[in-house]
Amino acid sequence: MHPWAVVVFLLLIKAATPIFSLATPASCVPHERDALLAFKQAITDDPSGLLDSWQKDELGDQDCCQWRGVHCSNRTGHVLILRLGNEQAGYYGYEDAALVGQISPSLLALEHLNHLDLSWNLVEGPSGRIPEFLGSLKNLKYLNLSGIQFIGSVPPQLGNLSKLQYLDLADMVDLNPRDRDLSWLTRLPFLLHLNLKTMNLSEVAHWPLVMNMIPSLRTLDLSDCSLVSANQSVQHFNLTSLQALRLSGNFFEHPMSSCWFWNVTSLKYLDLGSTYMYGPFPDSLGDMASLQVLDFSGYAATSKGITISHLKNLCSLKILNLGYSLLYGAATELFENLPCCSPNKLQELYLADNNIHGLLPKWTGQLTSLVVLDLSQNNLTGPLPVSIGHLTSLHILDLSGNQLTGHVPDEISMLTNLTSFDLSHNELDGVITEKLFDSLKNLNYIDLSSNSLKIEISSKWLPPFRLWYADFSNCKMGPVFPAWLRGMVDIDVLRISNTSINDRIPHWFSSAFSKATYLNISNNQLNGSLPENMEIMSVVELDLSSNRLSGQVPPFPHNVISYDTSMNYLSGPLPENFGDNLLELFLFSNRITGHVTESICKSEGLTNLDLSGNLFEGELPQCFGSRGIMYLDLSNNSFSGKIPSSMQNCTELHVLDLSRNNFDGTLPVWFGKFVRLQFLRLSHNMFSGNIPENLTNLQCLQYIDLSDNGISGYLPRDLSNLKALRQNYPSSFCSKDTIIEDDSSSLSTFLKGLKLNYGSISRIIALNMKIIDLSKNNLTGEIPEEITTLDTLVNLRLSHNHFSGNIPNKIGAMQSLESLDLSWNKLSGEIPVSLSNLTFLSYVDLSYNDLTGTIPSGSQLDTLYAANPSMYAGNIGLCGSPLKKNCSITDASKQGHSTITKDCPEQEFIYIGLGCGFIAGIWATFVPLLFKGRWTIAYFSFFDKLYDRAYVLVVLTWAKLVRK
Repeated sequence: MHPWAVVVFLLLIKAATPIFSLATPASCVPHERDALLAFKQAITDDPSGLLDSWQKDELGDQDCCQWRGVHCSNRTGHVLILRLGNEQAGYYGYEDAALVGQISPSLLALEHLNHLDLSWNLVEGPSGRIPEFLGSLKNLKYLNLSGIQFIGSVPPQLGNLSKLQYLDLADMVDLNPRDRDLSWLTRLPFLLHLNLKTMNLSEVAHWPLVMNMIPSLRTLDLSDCSLVSANQSVQHFNLTSLQALRLSGNFFEHPMSSCWFWNVTSLKYLDLGSTYMYGPFPDSLGDMASLQVLDFSGYAATSKGITISHLKNLCSLKILNLGYSLLYGAATELFENLPCCSPNKLQELYLADNNIHGLLPKWTGQLTSLVVLDLSQNNLTGPLPVSIGHLTSLHILDLSGNQLTGHVPDEISMLTNLTSFDLSHNELDGVITEKLFDSLKNLNYIDLSSNSLKIEISSKWLPPFRLWYADFSNCKMGPVFPAWLRGMVDIDVLRISNTSINDRIPHWFSSAFSKATYLNISNNQLNGSLPENMEIMSVVELDLSSNRLSGQVPPFPHNVISYDTSMNYLSGPLPENFGDNLLELFLFSNRITGHVTESICKSEGLTNLDLSGNLFEGELPQCFGSRGIMYLDLSNNSFSGKIPSSMQNCTELHVLDLSRNNFDGTLPVWFGKFVRLQFLRLSHNMFSGNIPENLTNLQCLQYIDLSDNGISGYLPRDLSNLKALRQNYPSSFCSKDTIIEDDSSSLSTFLKGLKLNYGSISRIIALNMKIIDLSKNNLTGEIPEEITTLDTLVNLRLSHNHFSGNIPNKIGAMQSLESLDLSWNKLSGEIPVSLSNLTFLSYVDLSYNDLTGTIPSGSQLDTLYAANPSMYAGNIGLCGSPLKKNCSITDASKQGHSTITKDCPEQEFIYIGLGCGFIAGIWATFVPLLFKGRWTIAYFSFFDKLYDRAYVLVVLTWAKLVRK
């Protein structure tokens, strides 16, 4: 071969060598593979199987560069990247997919590692601290430890990572109070992105100075870091590259114009939400020409609020969020301060829940780039301007919660890109037809509820859109069930309550709404029976209450969690299948009959059950009572038997109402386990026996009604343990949001001598009504003095029992008492003087006892007597005003009701007259006998003859009886 040919051949081989090496990436370095296996060894649990591929093959060798989460250099095989962050981070229950264990120091063998992501795992290890050895991974450019629940301080060794560009320590660290030093950050000269969100920096006063010494920073997130000010003086700004600054959730209660960051003109993103700053925006805001996002939503300082200006020249601004910031002013002035550039780039405008008032200006239509317009929860008035139809780019329009009036303009139909349309809770009127919706092909969310609108849409109309959310509550849609809804097969939420529908449920109801999870068609005049095939529906919450539905209750939908068909005319027995997912069942005020069967016990998650006001009968099943039930109302039925012992497991009960049934037996001692019970009503049953002593341990109990039973024995002595009757507001232990907003109108209670209707149990609790009603029982003994410690009690009713002894002397300490009924007992002694001190008292009944002595004086009691003159009736030993019977202050209490007193001249005169008459009669008879002989003989002869005749009559009668 020619020498030149050999040379050319060798050159070709050399040139081809890199091509072959690129085609075959290098495998991982053995000692780095071993380091990774050692890392895996320190992981004790891997529920997601992230590290399943990390293992050797049968020959003890495998390319670790092929393992999940591992990325190597194609040229050298060195491990460069470890992406082991929990992909489910940010979702509820992310721990279910998290790695568990600790970070092994074996990572130090990965000398070329430049990217490490372990975020949102549970790898804090036994020490719970950030490993110091991470500061020795000198080639790291990316480090993400966010979401790991480390404690203590950040090791300053992280300052040795001189090549670091991205550092995320968010949502994990609680700094040690003795170590607030962040100066190690200044040793990271190439740092571009820093996220310390939720780190406690409350004592790091110099934080702006530290950040200013990292001139490379582009994004800085210090949200929710407990910072207390942002008005530090910073000389010679070095943050010339900073583009995104997030400071939301801190407590800067000072004027916003004093903040140091307004001079950072390179900012594109500025988040100051919920920082409690107030006052006007500074003039320097107008120089931030690069600003694209400004978020000042959330909370401003209480009642101080903000004012906006200097926004006109912010021509790059795309998103402006000032919602919930106590913004004041007229809508016209507000819109005049918005960017007025050409073209206008503003795409999202959030001004919800402020104090914006007045008319929505016509100028609104010039914001033609708007995609989102949210002016909800303000005080806007007047009609919607027709110029709103010019916002043809609009996707979301929310004007809910204002005072807008007039008709909905037809120009809304020009918003062909609209996906969400909310005009709810205004004062709009007029008629809406299909013409408004014909062009809205992308609409999937509509809320027109709580207006005076009339929806008149032809039953033959085919909507061009498919809604997933629709709320027409309180509009007028009837009387026919709206047939056009049949096409909404993708509907997820449908609310058409109180819409004047007077029709039967259509036959296509179950199939058309088979995908819906929330259906509310309550407060209409729906009649006929419920669909029999409701089992096929996916509905989770179903509300058909307050209609005229009749017939039997069909089987429940399989997935239903909340089922409400209360206040109808449903009859027959309950279905056998209650559904395993059922949490709330409301069937009150119907005509349902039969027994509650054991199938209800399969609904183990049941929390709220209301079967009141029906025709149920028989005993409750012995398995009755799910462990987590909080609200149980079985009142106004014909249930009988004893309370099942299985109910003692219902330790989360807040409301228990078994009144107006035929339950019997004694009150169970295990009632004392209901430590969260707030409302207990067992009245109008046949309970007997004593009140359990441990009932007084229920510190949340504020309503107790055991009236109209056969309960006997003494009142428990430890009544002062009923803490809810001694506190104006419930404790956090008792005040959880567990009481449902039921609409029952059956709850009434005796107060102020009248049977008053309070509508619902939830209203009783919301009004903080404190009531004890033990009337119409067989209780005996004295009323314990401890009852007077219940100083927030509003109504105390102990009438129609057999209480004896005195009325508690300190009853005047019950300062909240409005109604007191102790009538029809055997109480004795005087009425305590302290009773007249109860300024809120508006009803008292002490009638039919054995009370004696002077009635306490006081304008309050005198007023009550005028309203209820019988309040002292049946106590003949009482005297003094307001009764007409006077008495002696010193003697009345001793002599009782039969004593003649000097202060009762009428009574004394009667007795003197009787005495004088008796004496005069005696003298009129005997004086003549003494001085007239013939009168004396005649008088005694009369009595002799009378005696002889009586003697003869007795003898003859006795003889006849003996002969017989």
